[in-house]
Amino acid sequence: MNFHLTDESLAIEKFGIGQPVLRAEDPVLLKGQGTYTDDVSIAGQAFMAMVRSPHAHGALLSIDATTARTMPGVIAIYTAADLIAAGYGGLPSKVPFKSRDGSPHD
Repeated sequence: MNFHLTDESLAIEKFGIGQPVLRAEDPVLLKGQGTYTDDVSIAGQAFMAMVRSPHAHGALLSIDATTARTMPGVIAIYTAADLIAAGYGGLPSKVPFKSRDGSPHD
């Protein structure tokens, strides 16, 4: 067998699949000294929540957000109907998903 060590073969051994990769940010994160977006609090800050169906492939027949829109501190509530009315389209995926019957998924 004719085996020659090259820079490329050494790199594969050093950085192969399953090999640990030391990252510069690890020491800070492991010591609990990292800063996350959840740690930031500024004046006038707003929060957002998304509510989704707990049922896979469930069909939402209606949404009544009237009461929620009048609650103190609520800035806005958007449903799919609101976004469609405002001219927003879907969220296309770069991966070509297919429906169960094999047709393209919208």
